[in-house]
Amino acid sequence: MPVRALDLAVNVSQVPQRSPFRYPGGKTWLIPTLRRWLNSLASDKRKKFVEPFAGGASASLLAVMENFSEKAFFTELDSEVARVWDNVLSDDGCELAERVKRFKISKLATNRLFTHVANGAELSEKALAVLVRNRIQRGGVLAPGAGRLKNGENEKGLASRWYPTTISERLAAIYAERERLSFTNEDGFELLKRFQNDTKAVAFVDPPYFVEGKRLYSHWQIEHRTLFAVLKEFKGDFLLTYDDAPLIHTWIEEFDYQVVAVKVKTAHHTKKRELLIGRNLDWLLHVPAKSGQA
Repeated sequence: MPVRALDLAVNVSQVPQRSPFRYPGGKTWLIPTLRRWLNSLASDKRKKFVEPFAGGASASLLAVMENFSEKAFFTELDSEVARVWDNVLSDDGCELAERVKRFKISKLATNRLFTHVANGAELSEKALAVLVRNRIQRGGVLAPGAGRLKNGENEKGLASRWYPTTISERLAAIYAERERLSFTNEDGFELLKRFQNDTKAVAFVDPPYFVEGKRLYSHWQIEHRTLFAVLKEFKGDFLLTYDDAPLIHTWIEEFDYQVVAVKVKTAHHTKKRELLIGRNLDWLLHVPAKSGQA
């Protein structure tokens, strides 16, 4: 079956970036499309935004901070990523923003921080260590075996991806919305099942990559076909993303979903295809006419 292809390449520098993470497989490029999707739904059909496998949680932050949904519920199984979300959404979450702002990155300071955390530290210091690792490791990969930056951008080494003021401001903005953001450190399937019968909930589902997940994530093993089956029972609308692999197309056909292949620009400025999957993608396929056109 032929698959409709769209070029959704965007200038990510023009897209608001709210997550404190630099996350592999992040969906900043998809933000304009997520807005279109949420706008296509009646307001009472998207009051609760559900994001399993959230990682950097860019979609949940969009849903809440741009008032598409009243509250976002998101989860991530990775315990290190969970440290950051648990900390920033706690009553003491403002402390993490201050720690980030004060941290002067260098090889010596970084090694001291990691050694101190390994020997026991406060939650905010552990969360700081996760954010530092996320920024200094290649591609933001936190999985075991990921290498550190050496030269970095413009020969700045470790400092080339460490923007303390920007990250601190993002954390402060998230802390301010903590009453509307609910995080749990659990399997994403459990979150989906919890809202399965809620017609006021929508789900954005971005599971670990089917092909490259093992290289990018600590928790990459999931039952992919089972995910398709669970979404079949989800009463609200959903948008599912996947890398373009033959077996994924088999399940799309089995469960009678619609699919659109989109071109995505990678960190290395090459283009690859990813898949957007849902029950009904008319809102995406029917592109509004430009001004002055019929």
